[in-house]
Amino acid sequence: MLDQKTNLILSLICFGLTVSAVAGPYTEVGVNGYIGSDWRHANPLIADPDTVINPIFMGWATGVTAYEPAPGVWGMWANPARALGPATGDKLDIVSLGDLNQNQIRQGTPPGSITLSFDEPNNIRNVKGYDFVIFENGFVSIADWGKGAITGQMFAELGYVEVSSNGLDFARFPSVSLTSGPVGMYGTIEISNIYNLAGKHPNAAGVCTGTPFDLSEILDDPLVLSGDVNVNNINYVRIVDIPGSGDFDDSALEHIDPDTWPAWDYYMADNPIYDAWVTFESGGLDLEAIGVLNEQQFSADINLDGIVDTFDLKLFCSAWLSHFGEENWIARCDLAEPKDLVVNFLDFAVFAAEWQKTEQWRSQ
Repeated sequence: MLDQKTNLILSLICFGLTVSAVAGPYTEVGVNGYIGSDWRHANPLIADPDTVINPIFMGWATGVTAYEPAPGVWGMWANPARALGPATGDKLDIVSLGDLNQNQIRQGTPPGSITLSFDEPNNIRNVKGYDFVIFENGFVSIADWGKGAITGQMFAELGYVEVSSNGLDFARFPSVSLTSGPVGMYGTIEISNIYNLAGKHPNAAGVCTGTPFDLSEILDDPLVLSGDVNVNNINYVRIVDIPGSGDFDDSALEHIDPDTWPAWDYYMADNPIYDAWVTFESGGLDLEAIGVLNEQQFSADINLDGIVDTFDLKLFCSAWLSHFGEENWIARCDLAEPKDLVVNFLDFAVFAAEWQKTEQWRSQ
């Protein structure tokens, strides 16, 4: 049962059986599923009239068009309807994709997957800022809350993310995974070593955050260039589980390597992906919800609470004069277009121009 799985994870964490890792370069903040009257993260599992679904969300997945779990998922975790509607922060309110063991991988058994659909007017479009958010039920072990839980050790079950306009042609987000080796059945990973994979942010034990995705990242995909996938009319999101054995790769070749500063060049090779493996019963990625975001007009709203204020200024100052790959780097502080992977006076000019601006979705 999932409760047994949860207890085992927490026991391993308490005994210190986590993989030590230096914070990585991918520091995007998770998006809060719920907020309180202060517009900060709120625990949805505690009865509080001030706790509401984050108004940054304009809609949620409404349908399941395909669910093909890997062999072995228990029936109690195989109800795909649990992935519909708003996030709840409940670690049991999930559908599992299942995990492949080594024999199944050798035999070519496909990993588990699920495809969700979205109705007008809440289909996904490539607007300013992030476009949609995926909620898994990962567990935090050790986190740096000073940057909004951007870095830290987490029990994570990861998945590829693909989008489609017609339900037939799917473009996959190019991902990066810098975890250096196997982590074991219930080991943890440094979440800032992960990019463009579902399951990166915690969503359990009172922490309800999801991983954001920006359709601008697939503009060079052949299916987008051909028009088969229209980033301004995404009606389907497919998530494919990644068995964390190292047999499945990221697409790092499509991303800048932070170690190539100041010349900036791409990674030399794709990397094997590792996460907690092999897991059972509710194994593999456990999907809780997919939310569609309102457009973010003001990029200087670094913490995504809908207003450019002193909270954002504090984050911006902490990343001042940093570049991609440095410890104090925060990607959302690289405000000026085109992105140059450095936080400098060009970015401050954008920040100053947007100071005290409020998003329309916050003022509604």
